[in-house]
Parts: sequence; structure tokens; C-alpha cells
Amino acid sequence: MTRRTAIVHVGVEKTGSTAIQHWLVTNQARLLDCGILVPTRIGSPNHTKLVAACLDDGVIDNIKGHLLARDGLSERKLRDGVARSLARELDATPGWNRVVITSELISSRLHSPSEIERLVSLLRRHVDDIHFVIFLRRQDELALSRFSSALRAGHADFDGVFTDLSGNSFPMLPAGRSVDDALEFFDYERIISRFTALADARLTVLSYDPPGGSPGPVRAFCDILGQPAGDETAIPVLNSALSAEAQFLISQLNRHNRVQLPNGERNEPYRALLRRIEAEVAGERRTVPRAEAEAFLARYAASNARVADAWFPQDRPFREGFGRYPETVDYGPMMARMRPELERWQAEAAAIAENPEPAPGFGRALRRMLSFAGWTR
Repeated sequence: MTRRTAIVHVGVEKTGSTAIQHWLVTNQARLLDCGILVPTRIGSPNHTKLVAACLDDGVIDNIKGHLLARDGLSERKLRDGVARSLARELDATPGWNRVVITSELISSRLHSPSEIERLVSLLRRHVDDIHFVIFLRRQDELALSRFSSALRAGHADFDGVFTDLSGNSFPMLPAGRSVDDALEFFDYERIISRFTALADARLTVLSYDPPGGSPGPVRAFCDILGQPAGDETAIPVLNSALSAEAQFLISQLNRHNRVQLPNGERNEPYRALLRRIEAEVAGERRTVPRAEAEAFLARYAASNARVADAWFPQDRPFREGFGRYPETVDYGPMMARMRPELERWQAEAAAIAENPEPAPGFGRALRRMLSFAGWTR
């Protein structure tokens, strides 16, 4: 009997995960012909529903909060519904021997041993082997890129690129549970230990930016699948960092507008406005003073050295060099220049109803039934 394997791409965030997911969806039919299944009923192209279902009770991140509010489910019913959705898709798809699970949120949201074990237990129902794959990126560069994601999630401060932004991801935590980016997001030694603690699973650790610049994350992941990547230049740039100008506008708008409504659902009209800003407001790349970047990376020097010794004895990632950072940074003139444009966007935001009409009872009930049955994505 053919053994079945789950290849679980766990991030980390801002290491080409969206590009990998785009490639997987684009090549879905060809992959299935090769016995590789990329599920869609647990989220597509990012398996965010699966991650939300694996969070501990009472741990509500922004995605789990949205799913619970939108579908009117309890945490238990969300968890059970996701498990059923995955099982039905796997059972209904003949011929697969490998299933690809992909979400960078596995590394940034699943922190406790029970959450990782919940993921493993769910997958073990369907596969014989589990192979985790993680990409790492130098923490100062990761933080700069991740700041755009924090703004998209509702962060309301233009400054503080290197501060703890976990509150944007976890609006609700139970008593005794805390989240700190310094430990849960940037400490790679700690993140890796969540997976090395699993005696019956394999882990591959890769560098997002290896020496020589090749292979990139898409090609490296394709190598694990044993599939040709094709022309990587044809893959669109997705989920890229916002310009400094767009970051300023969004940070100011977020002070008076909610990306996520009090009931947990997403404020889609306002999110659409932010996407327009992202698309329309070009400008310079966001940066920080060199000394700040050096000081931030220095926090992880010791743990990075241990990670490099264990996983990259030849390549030595997290290479030093801060030439891309200027000595000083002053965004004051840019902010002053953007004030008239900010007022225009503020007027548009004010015209958006912050609390849209709730879905009619029948429509909400229908969505709930469909989601529970695994028919929606």
C-alpha cells in the first residue's frame, strides 16, 4: 500500500509564501496528475481555516475571529467543520499520495505544543508521514516587510517598525496566555523547536535569501515536491510591501477606522479603500536608520548563530551588512507633503459606513450551513 505524506509549508511570513501558494494553485491540475493534492476547502490559496481551527480555545486571532463571527460558529464547531471539510476533500480525490498544506500562519500563530499537536493529529488521520518546510529571513528585513501587513491588519502608527505588533494579530487571548513578537515571531530557534519536538515528523529549514540569490523560495519548494518550477519570472509579485507614502496614509486612517468590526467580522468596505491606496499610492521604499536595524538584528545574534550551526553549516545565512540602510531617516517632509492627499482619503473613509448592515437571518444561516459542510472557501 502506498504511503501518504503531508508536506506542510509553515512560512515564516514574508518569505515568498504568497508566491509559493500562487504557484501551487496555478499548477493544481498538473500536480494532481503527479499524485500531489493541494486542498481548497480549508482555505485557498492559503490554508488559513486550518490554522484557525488549530488554535487553542480562547485564543482568537483576527482570522479565527472573522470566521466565528461570519458563520456564527463556536470554536468547537469551527474545528470540527474544518476537520470534516479536509476529510471529505481527501476522500473524494482519488490517486493522491502527497498532500500539500501551506500557510505562513502556522509558524506565526500556532505557538503552544497543544496547537502544533492539534495540527499533527488532524493530518495523521490521513497520512503516514509529515514533512514540515520552513524558510527563514534576516529579522530586520522581515520586520520591515511585515510592517505593511500590520498596517493592513489595522495598525495605527507610522513609527515603531521594530515594536511588538502582535496585538494586531491576536485581539483576544485567555487568561495566562501572552504573545510577544520577540519570542513568537522573530526567535527562529524557538519557532524551529516547535517542530523538532515532534519525534515522528521531518523538518527542512531553508534560507529565503541563500548565498548567490538562488534558488528562490518557489524553486526551492518545487525541488522538495520534485516538480519543475518553470519560469519564476512569470510569477507576479504578490503581497508586496507598501510604499512609505501608503504606509503613512493607512496608519493615519486606521486611527479612526476599523479593519475588523467589534463583532469580529472584517470591515470589507474599508478594506477595499485600503487596497485602493495600496494600488494607487506609489512612492519610496520604507526604511529605518542603520543603527536601529543593527540593534534589532543584534537581539537575535546568539540564537541565529545556533540556528546557522544546526541547519546551515556551509551557507551561513543572516549575513551581516547594513549598506541598504541610510544613516538617518526623516519622513517629516513626506508627511507634510501628503497632508492634502490624506484629507481626501479621510473624507472617503468617513463616507463608508463603519457598521454595515448584518446579513439577513436566512442568508447568515445558509452561509453557516455551507461553511459547516465544507462547500465554501
